[in-house]
Amino acid sequence: MRVIAALCVLCAMTGVAQASEPPSVAQPEARHPTYAVKAAYLYKLTAFVGWPAFAFDKPSSPFRLCVAGRDPFGEMVDHAVRGARVDEHPIVVVRMPAVAKSPPCHMLFLAAAHTQTPREMLAMIAGQPMLTVADEGLDAPGAMVQFVTVDSRIRFAIRADAAQAAGLTVSSKLLALAAQPRETGR
Repeated sequence: MRVIAALCVLCAMTGVAQASEPPSVAQPEARHPTYAVKAAYLYKLTAFVGWPAFAFDKPSSPFRLCVAGRDPFGEMVDHAVRGARVDEHPIVVVRMPAVAKSPPCHMLFLAAAHTQTPREMLAMIAGQPMLTVADEGLDAPGAMVQFVTVDSRIRFAIRADAAQAAGLTVSSKLLALAAQPRETGR
């Protein structure tokens, strides 16, 4: 039932999630309305991805949604996941300006950073069962999911091969909703 509800929400979001101009330097990114849509997507994506049991210390361990780099969400991501769970795991938001080797994350959102490139962030988590989601416009060819704008709507592209290589399973329903498949090796 959770998957059906999440699928309905994702279908609706892909049809109505309007994007506007990117935030200006004077406008804080966290106030930009597209980040509310992206925050909702982050949570909704979890219904369509499976993590191996060993990704969690205990059945009750929290699901850690990590935001790496400059946090573009502010409180939006916290509100989007408040009281939510991934299976039996309560969601905890963790913010990190830089990614250290093997951070304790289940999902890693890559934002622009002063100290690391997206490629450097991805290198730190190579081989970990961690869903990587890159912000729009970042050069993050190893990310499993990348936000894109298509016809003025926030959408996402998926690299299922990268997710599979990390031990994650991605639902065919999610793949069908993706804006476009990402090429292998990109």
